[in-house]
Amino acid sequence: MTWKIDDPQGNEAAKVRWDIVQYTRGQGLDLGCGPHKAFPHFTGVDNLKDVGLFGIEMTPDKVVESCENLVEFEDVSQDFVFSSHLLEHIEDYPAALKEWWRVIRPGGYLVLYLPHKNLYPNVGTPGANPDHKHDFEPRMIKDVMHGMGGWSLLVNEVRDEGAEYSFLQVWEKRSDGQQINRWMSYKNPGRKRACVVRYGGFGDMLQAAGVLPALKAQGFHITVMTTPRGANIIESDPNVDEFFIQDDNQVPNHLLGDFWEHMAKKFDRFVNLSESIEGTLLALPGRANHQWPQAVRHRQMNLNYHEWTADLAGVQFRPDGKFYPTAEERNKAKELIDRQCFNVVYALSGSSQHKFYAGQDAVIARLLLEIPEVKIYLTGDEACCLLEQGWENEPRVSLLAGKQSIRETLTLAQMADVVMGPETGVLNAVAFEPTVAKVCLLSHSSVENLTKHWINSYPMEPVGIDCYPCHRLHYGMRHCREHMETGTAMCQMSIDPERVVAAALSAYENWKDAVKQ
Repeated sequence: MTWKIDDPQGNEAAKVRWDIVQYTRGQGLDLGCGPHKAFPHFTGVDNLKDVGLFGIEMTPDKVVESCENLVEFEDVSQDFVFSSHLLEHIEDYPAALKEWWRVIRPGGYLVLYLPHKNLYPNVGTPGANPDHKHDFEPRMIKDVMHGMGGWSLLVNEVRDEGAEYSFLQVWEKRSDGQQINRWMSYKNPGRKRACVVRYGGFGDMLQAAGVLPALKAQGFHITVMTTPRGANIIESDPNVDEFFIQDDNQVPNHLLGDFWEHMAKKFDRFVNLSESIEGTLLALPGRANHQWPQAVRHRQMNLNYHEWTADLAGVQFRPDGKFYPTAEERNKAKELIDRQCFNVVYALSGSSQHKFYAGQDAVIARLLLEIPEVKIYLTGDEACCLLEQGWENEPRVSLLAGKQSIRETLTLAQMADVVMGPETGVLNAVAFEPTVAKVCLLSHSSVENLTKHWINSYPMEPVGIDCYPCHRLHYGMRHCREHMETGTAMCQMSIDPERVVAAALSAYENWKDAVKQ
């Protein structure tokens, strides 16, 4: 559109807020923020000039004498600088750009949103803002940036639809001195585009990644929208073409619907698998399901996670989702694995207290007794170190809790002969690995939900517990019946260690047969 004096435009920054999410992670500045910061985590900076001119109320986080002088901020201290409709008010705009560039760390971003001279009344013409000093077009900013250090130009868009009369540029600061125009490659990958959205835990991300091979087979260029934690898990997945990474709660929860609606318009297929299956995808209407009668919960939620996500993605379910380690991670795992032994990876606990299995020591002791050539690897985060106590002097048990990254643990699991433990990402990572047996201690999920399609699997369902499967995603014991002596969820207490040992021994017999062949 072309700006019109009789058509109020409102909040300029709000017009681009969804398109700058991936460039405004971490700590950064919103220069000339006015009365509304683009996002809560931005540091709003303003000189309060508009308070005197127009009586606009504003409470920036940092009041400065001038936004072109950021003396209050140290060199390379910010992950990003965002400026919307400000630079045109500054006389010496090249000096201002140099100053803004100074505070951005290498790998950070300068995000500029400016009125376009061909779409907005020029200085001195009717309807022009009397405080404007310049009329900009994209090449003018590029001319200044050529005199700066290394950068990549990622976005360079004229925005003239709807209520916009501006252009948007995103500059990534490089440390190698190179200056590269990359924005053309971002505009059109030359294929139909799919975006898969998944926030949440490690297992959640691995489940969602199961739809990627089928989407790739349909010819899609695939973007995965996730958090740094999710990207870490699938960063080596060959089915991912690019990541759209956002921090936890970077887009406030109450705004996620608007954000997703906007982003969906940019893709041919938008597959939203966000949040938990139990929390939102199966349990309509949302988290009210926690109060549903148990019969309703079973009827509504006893569906297979893998089939359901495949349906949402518009693909046929295929049991070929997997974790992809790097060569370095494989080599590191090979140093731990003893190929002369029966290797058992035991995941000590999942994401919540209710997944702790009090019979673990009994299981470990029996495996050591029954299988002479067994080697057991206890894995988990630092909190799981407590669960390793008592096994410090057993040479066939490796205590790895808190000593490995999650990717190292998943790689180790992929090379094991059997993986045991509660519903956790470690089990999900090897669900479809035919050479790895799985002994999964179910808690909130049923066989139908989780292990129905797993290959070489021994699901351990709770026995005699009328609340199982609860289909509740919970962190802690809030919805659990608790065993008084151990503090364990009753669903886990009901799983007899003898059953778990028997499953492991069955896997052991299969391993021996394979070794003989």
